[in-house]
Amino acid sequence: MKNIFILISLLYNVSLTLAQTNYYTTTKTFNEQGYTYQCDVVKGRGVTLYNKNNKWTYVDQMKKGSNTPFYVTPENFSPLYVNDKSKAYNDSIFKVIVNNAFANYKGKMKGFELIIITCTDSETGRISEVIFDFPNFTPYATVPVSVYREIETKLIGLKYTLTPLAKTLNYVYQWWPIEPK
Repeated sequence: MKNIFILISLLYNVSLTLAQTNYYTTTKTFNEQGYTYQCDVVKGRGVTLYNKNNKWTYVDQMKKGSNTPFYVTPENFSPLYVNDKSKAYNDSIFKVIVNNAFANYKGKMKGFELIIITCTDSETGRISEVIFDFPNFTPYATVPVSVYREIETKLIGLKYTLTPLAKTLNYVYQWWPIEPK
């Protein structure tokens, strides 16, 4: 009888472990309280998660008045942000925001990076949009959209000092791979 009880307990605990909800298996829209997020699943595995109000999500970064995409390459490399106190401050606050948002998932994200893409307004230097990319087979797929929303709302409005080159673009594209600690 004792062995049966132990077996049942083990099976129950295994089922709880395996029953993690994967929120991002298919392309869909999340209508939440006061905001709407879009989840685009590419080739059944890659997730792009973003606020439906974003205007730059699938728009190429370009020089203003041009129809040619602008990509930073080794040939035309020029930093788009000035390396001043605001950049160092924002980079560290960025890590704090992400780590705080994933506080309930400590250890679960170990070994997995989340790609956070920011779109910065080239007129003001402020982050105006945030996009998240991750494979849907990682622990990030079990995190509800509200956590990503928390990160977005705290990043929106952070200000960077832009270089003259950055001010000539329609927006400034920047991405960070981050593994919450």
